[in-house]
Amino acid sequence: MQIIDPESPEIVINDETAKDCSIKCNECKTNSLRKKSSLNISRNYSKENVVQNQRLFAAVFELTGLREKDGTKEFGTLILLGVMLLLFIISITGFFIMWFTEYYNDTMLAQIILKNNSESTKSWMDPNPKYDTLLKVHIFNYTNIDKYLDGIDDKIKVNDIGPLTYKEHTTKVNVSFNKNHTVTFRDRRTYQFLPEKSNCEEFDNFVLPNVPLISASTKIEKINRFKKFMAVNIINANNERAFKTLTAHEFLWGYRDRIVSMDIGTGSTHFGLLMNRNGTSVDSLQINTGEDDIRKFSTITQFNGQPLLDFWTDQKCNRVDGSDASMFPPHKLNTREDLQVFLQVLCRKIPLHFEKEVTILNNIDALRYRTPLNVFSSPEENPENACYCHNTQVCLPSGVINATKCYNGAPIFPSFPHFFSGDPKIYKDFEGIRPLKELHQTYADIHPRFAFPISGASRIQINIAVHKSSILRRKVDRLEEGTILPLIWIEITSGDFTDEIIDTLYISTFGLNAIQYALKYGTLFACIISFALIVGGFYNLTQKRRQHAIQAQRKTKRRP
Repeated sequence: MQIIDPESPEIVINDETAKDCSIKCNECKTNSLRKKSSLNISRNYSKENVVQNQRLFAAVFELTGLREKDGTKEFGTLILLGVMLLLFIISITGFFIMWFTEYYNDTMLAQIILKNNSESTKSWMDPNPKYDTLLKVHIFNYTNIDKYLDGIDDKIKVNDIGPLTYKEHTTKVNVSFNKNHTVTFRDRRTYQFLPEKSNCEEFDNFVLPNVPLISASTKIEKINRFKKFMAVNIINANNERAFKTLTAHEFLWGYRDRIVSMDIGTGSTHFGLLMNRNGTSVDSLQINTGEDDIRKFSTITQFNGQPLLDFWTDQKCNRVDGSDASMFPPHKLNTREDLQVFLQVLCRKIPLHFEKEVTILNNIDALRYRTPLNVFSSPEENPENACYCHNTQVCLPSGVINATKCYNGAPIFPSFPHFFSGDPKIYKDFEGIRPLKELHQTYADIHPRFAFPISGASRIQINIAVHKSSILRRKVDRLEEGTILPLIWIEITSGDFTDEIIDTLYISTFGLNAIQYALKYGTLFACIISFALIVGGFYNLTQKRRQHAIQAQRKTKRRP
C-alpha cells in the first residue's frame, strides 16, 4: 500500500518505509535515554567525589557514637580525626620509649645526680640527716691470759662481750665541687652511746692486749738507737705488761699512753682503737657526681688526693675506684655484677656479690649482696689476692690481711668477725671463737632502682699480730711468733626507720613502679584503641562507599 503526501507528491511512503522510520526513531530515543542516563550517573559520581570526605568523617562519627547531619559537623570531624591520628602517633612513640628504652629509669636516676644546689645534693650534705646508722662494738675479753702465759691453761679463753651500741651521726664537710664532675669531701662523725641497745656499759673493765706495746715491739726494730734505748727504758721502768685492764670507753675512744707519747706509736699522746673515727676524718674522698655519666656515679676517684694507694704490691690492688658504701652505680644492679666497696679501715676494696632478691620492711623489694668467702683467702685459694700479700713467700693463712702499712706500721691484721671463712689454724690456740655466717658475714640490701643501701650489716674485726722483739719476748714467751690476737669486731647497721623514711621508701618503690607500669600499659592500650578506631573508620567508610554506589545505580535504573 502506498501513501502519497498531497503536499509532496514526489515522496511516496509505503509500508516498508514507514517501518524503517519507526525503528530509526526508536533507536534515536534509546540513544538519547542512554546519554541522559550516563550523564546522570556521571553527575552522581561527581557528587560522590565531592562529599567523599564527608562520608569518611561520618563513619568516624558513627564509630564514636556521634551522628553527622547534613555535613554540619565536617570541621569538627576533621579535628576529631586529627586528634585520633595524633593520639596514635603519641601512643606508639610512648609505647616504644616505655617498652624498648631506659628513658624512664634514666629520668628517675637523673634526680640522684650530685649537682651543686640540687635537692639530692642538699639531702646528701644535710647537717641534720633524717637517717642515722648504728655502730655496734663487740670486745674480746681475755679471761685467763695470766694462766695461759704461766702454762696452766692450754688455750686462751676469750669472751665476746657486746654489743656496745652507738648512734653514728655522719655529715659531709669541706665539700668542694670540681670541674671534672667530681666532688671532694670529708666525713664528720659523732657518736652517742645507747645503753638501751647495749649488753654492757662503757665503763665496764676488760682484760685486753696492750696495743701500743705490741705495736712498739714491731716498730722498734726500725727506729734509731737513741729512741730504741729510751723506749726500752721507759717500758721496763713502767713495768708495761702485754695485757692490761681498761674500760671499754678507754680502749675504744682513747686514753693517755706513755709509749704512744714517745712517737713509737701514732705520734699522738693518746691511743684508742676508734679514736680517729670520732670527729672530722683526716682522710678525704673524691667521688664522681654522675653528671657526665650516671654509670660512674658515686665511684671514688681519689683518696687523700691520690688516684692510687701505695700500700700494696700491684696497681690493681692499689686502685680506689669503688664506692664508699653509701650509694652505688645504679647500672651495675641491672646486670647483677659485683659491687666494689672501698673500706678505709682496710685500705683496700672488697667486692659484694649478688645473692638473691629479698623483700624487707613490709614488702619493699631489695637486692641482697654479700661479701664472697674468699675475700681474705690466701693467693693459693684466691689468686687475685696475691698483690695483698707483701711477701708472697710467707703469705698469711686464709682469713686475715696484713694492713700494717695502712696503720702507720702497727701490725693490724683485719678479718671477718670470729675469723669467719678463715683457716682454723689462726685461732687454734683460742677458746671462744665461733664463726657463724648469719652473725659474722657482711651483707647489704640495696634499692633496686636507686642503688642505695636500705638495710644490711657491715662487719669487720680488728686483730693485732705479735712480733716477739726484745721488749716483748719475755712478756709473751708462750705466744708463738705471729700469733694473731683478736681485739674487737664492729658492725655497722641501719638505724631506726622513721615514718617519713618509710614513706619515702614506699614512694621510691611502689609509687614510681606504679607510674612506670601505668605508662607502659597505658601507651599499649592507647595504641590498640587508636589503631582500632582508625581501622574501623576506614572499614566503615569502605562499606558506605559500596552501599552508596549500589544505591546510585539503583536510582539510575528506576529513572524513565
